[in-house]
Amino acid sequence: MSGVEKRIDKLGRVVLPIGYRERLGLIENSKVNISLDDDIISITPVKEKCVICGCEEKINHSLCLCYNCIERVKSEA
Repeated sequence: MSGVEKRIDKLGRVVLPIGYRERLGLIENSKVNISLDDDIISITPVKEKCVICGCEEKINHSLCLCYNCIERVKSEA
């Protein structure tokens, strides 16, 4: 596996290259899972799901709801 060499800042942060973020669909405030296996750190995207129906598409990340459920809740209110 090839990689990109980066420096860790004084707060322990490292910036993921834009190409990696784009390939994985990571945008600002995306959730990732960070795991450690022996001496390898893995960062994987967390697939957010609607808390009502479990759908993984068209999620409003601040509400954790898909847009279909948002519309359903609005119509029932």
